[in-house]
Amino acid sequence: MFKNILLSVSLFCACTVGLAQEKAAYTPEMQAFHNISSNEIYKFVEELCKPEYQGRQAGSPEYMACAHWAANRFAEWGLKPGGDQGSYFQHFPIHYTEMTGPGKLEVITPAGRKSYQIAKDYFPGTNSLNGKTKASVLYAGYGLTAPELGYDDYKGIDPQNKIVLIESGVPCTDRNHKDYQAWNEKYISTVGRIANALKHGASGVLLIGKTSNPNIKHQGIIFCHISEEIANEILKPSGQERKALKEKINKSLKPASFDTGCEVEMQTETNYNPHSQTCNVIAVMEGTDPVLKNKPLILGAHLDHLGNHGGIFRGAWDNASGSAIVLETAKAFGKSGLSPKRTIVFILFGAEECGILGSAYYVAHPLYPLAQTLCMINLDMVGGGDGFSMGGIKSFPQLEKYFADANEKYIHRYLKTSEYRKMSPTAVARTDGATFNRADVPTFHTGTTGKYKNPMYYHDLRDVPELLDPEIMEDVAKFLFLGIAGVTSDATIQ
Repeated sequence: MFKNILLSVSLFCACTVGLAQEKAAYTPEMQAFHNISSNEIYKFVEELCKPEYQGRQAGSPEYMACAHWAANRFAEWGLKPGGDQGSYFQHFPIHYTEMTGPGKLEVITPAGRKSYQIAKDYFPGTNSLNGKTKASVLYAGYGLTAPELGYDDYKGIDPQNKIVLIESGVPCTDRNHKDYQAWNEKYISTVGRIANALKHGASGVLLIGKTSNPNIKHQGIIFCHISEEIANEILKPSGQERKALKEKINKSLKPASFDTGCEVEMQTETNYNPHSQTCNVIAVMEGTDPVLKNKPLILGAHLDHLGNHGGIFRGAWDNASGSAIVLETAKAFGKSGLSPKRTIVFILFGAEECGILGSAYYVAHPLYPLAQTLCMINLDMVGGGDGFSMGGIKSFPQLEKYFADANEKYIHRYLKTSEYRKMSPTAVARTDGATFNRADVPTFHTGTTGKYKNPMYYHDLRDVPELLDPEIMEDVAKFLFLGIAGVTSDATIQ
């Protein structure tokens, strides 16, 4: 009997101790971790993709409405404003173009005239000139003039007052070629092709590839992004095939420009706003350490997308996904009751799609000196896959260990890391992280890897919330929350 009583007491004590230990382990940090929700992240994506924001085009009133919604969330979660004059907004000037009508695109061949539908077959250039032109069409290869590489697509043709049909990319595709870097750093940009066409006197440009790109600045020329089907229709009277033409140019690195023998009539209806304004949205969780509070960690993603140009580009993957994860991570910190030693700055950048203008403005006007900024973590297109990647962090083991531990202990996803690389000053910067990298701020692009459940569409009307995977997005937010919580609480990291 005594033994039974003693055993019961022992079991009771063991259970009590176990429960006490479990309760103690359920810290505010872990409570915040478990509160991160895929449902909530998806609701944030749906909000950012609402038709009322008209595709979040930087410079537009609709983008500003979306920015105000985000700022209100930061305020609701108790995060301090980091923008101008005590607000959450860091304003900067921008020009943007809005589409005021559908315009038209017609191809005129010896066989007759054929009209094409906006959105289905083509998109007007985001910053196209308002007007129309009708002219014969010249196939001008990649539309490039590269004298130091002995290449000129305009040699031997007269584009004056004509429309040029041009490819994206560059003719040098062999990574082992001695000039590969020169081609891909200096001539990859579409902006340069438009400027080059204008310089050679063209009245219009047809860019092969049905997409939308607000990074092409307003230069006083009419242009459209067309499908490959339209390009093939234009080439048909000449007897040339586009695939064979590209292969010929790429193999020889010599132009193959010619008159296609057909005409195009194109019109874009736009309104150019040269003196608009847009903003970054900045929130701050101030650190408690008197030194480390001035040496922040930045978590950022771009909020803007393409706008409405023949249809609303909702931009779920690019980049409502990244913005929603920043918002959810910010909420987790704001509502957690944690007091990190190091300041955390949350930034939703404006005008990334226009040429990473928001991050460039922040780097030129930082809230904290860049030399004292510990690092920047960038999120862009993080809506699918089954694993994580964190580019560059492998070179910073003091930081990497917190993210690796978070994944190993709690999330259990494949994690790919890489060594840090400084960007070439001549390389084309394509993400906000590149701006910080060039400014000597250690920058880690966090993304997803592996198999996607659904197709993802880049700069396409089909980029919608329904195709995203909220579960991987939840895990990215949890991964970042625990990793950042660890880094910002470690006073030994300088």
